[in-house]
Amino acid sequence: MLSLSLLLALTAAPLDELVARVDAAVVTVRVGIRYQSESDTQAVVGLSIGTGSGVLVLLQGGSGYVVTAAHVVEEADAIQVFWRDGFKADATIISLSRTEDLALLKVGALPEKAVAARLGDSEALRPGQRLFAIGAPYGLEHSTTAGIVSALRTNTARGLTPRRLLQTDVAINQGNSGGPLFNEAGEVVGIASFILSRSGGSVGLNFAVPSNTVRLRLFEQPLPWLGVSVRHIARDVAEVFNWPVESGFLVEKVRPGSAPPEGGHKAGGVESTVGGNEVLLGGDLIVQVNGVDTGSTEKVAQALRGLKAGEVIHYRVLRGGRPAAVDVTIPDGLTIPRLPK
Repeated sequence: MLSLSLLLALTAAPLDELVARVDAAVVTVRVGIRYQSESDTQAVVGLSIGTGSGVLVLLQGGSGYVVTAAHVVEEADAIQVFWRDGFKADATIISLSRTEDLALLKVGALPEKAVAARLGDSEALRPGQRLFAIGAPYGLEHSTTAGIVSALRTNTARGLTPRRLLQTDVAINQGNSGGPLFNEAGEVVGIASFILSRSGGSVGLNFAVPSNTVRLRLFEQPLPWLGVSVRHIARDVAEVFNWPVESGFLVEKVRPGSAPPEGGHKAGGVESTVGGNEVLLGGDLIVQVNGVDTGSTEKVAQALRGLKAGEVIHYRVLRGGRPAAVDVTIPDGLTIPRLPK
């Protein structure tokens, strides 16, 4: 009897057929970021444009839900997604995990023939299996690159970077970030995150966030995006800073005009490096959300999932080492859908 992996290898569709099947679900993500510079004689205000990639994974109620990388959209003042046929639409962030470098965008307008890609089981991947990516490296939209699974790795720097990583030699370059990696069944098994390279270009050491992490962090245990950039701090990291808690969510940035009002969460302002990762310290450390300790992201997500627009989230934080309370009202449009089984 043939093994399942050998059977799949023998029956896998040709790469050109796979690409044609899933390419309509891939989008280019363009972000606009306002900037301002001042001198003694003038002030300059402008808008910089960045490019990344994403993939449509769910169609529901006339809206589309696109997965991309958190670092592509986190700083954005405006987000648009573009399909291959030229259709474009505005998008908003509804969930974001800085730790896992993942974001979920809600798109209110869709092309007539929009299709969604299916999330696969990344734990079923094995080194040597074939993968391919579709994205916009250096702005070259809908470029396809192919390779194999190099390894599935567990990141030891827990609490600051993605815990699980898919390593691949599939070429990933600037502009691929947030784009999908597909398996031989045309399922999304990873979201492109970063590369290791001294030259700045792909040298075959490329990393993606596995699809099982996408499913967990953006759909099963999502945290609604309230304009506050947080990073989960695990026990070992909390011990380094001698914080009197087992774990928490460190508030690094607070977007002006976001849901937390004046007097809400306090952002960090001290740049530091922890385990090779740039971190902003000095902001609030969230230790409870609606009475639930932040040691369990799963329980926090469960406490937030049933909340509706207009309801209040009650945070307990450590601010400058002292306890404080922050209340935030949930704005409209942040309902996070469930993926079909």
